Amino acid sequence: MNQFTYIFYILISSCIVIYVGNFCYKNGKIYILNYFPDDINFGNGINKLLRIAYYLLNIGLAIWSLHSMREIYNSKEMIIEVSARLSYILLIIGSLHFLNIYVVYLIHKHLKNQSKTSIKNN
Repeated sequence: MNQFTYIFYILISSCIVIYVGNFCYKNGKIYILNYFPDDINFGNGINKLLRIAYYLLNIGLAIWSLHSMREIYNSKEMIIEVSARLSYILLIIGSLHFLNIYVVYLIHKHLKNQSKTSIKNN
C-alpha cells in the first residue's frame, strides 16, 4: 500500500505544482513586464527563473517529504496522509507565490533607485 501511496502523492503533488507554476508564469508575465517595461528580455528571464526555481523547490520538497511518510495499511489512512502532505505543499506554494511577488518588487525598486542615481550623476 505504501508504494501506491507514494506514487499517488507524487503524481497529485507534481500535477498541482506544474499547474500552479504554469498559471503563475503566464499570468505573472504581465506583472513582471510592468515592472521592467524598458527591458523585456530581463523581465522574461526573471519570470522563467522564478518558474524553474519554483518547480525545483516544490517538487523536490514533495519528494523529500516521502522519507517521513508513515506506514499505510488501508485507503482511509492513505487519503489522510496524502491530504496532510498536499496541504503542506499548497501552503508552501502560496507562501512562495507571495515571496516571489515581493522579491520582484524589491528588484524593481532597486533598479529604479539605481537609474535615478545614475541620472543625477550625469
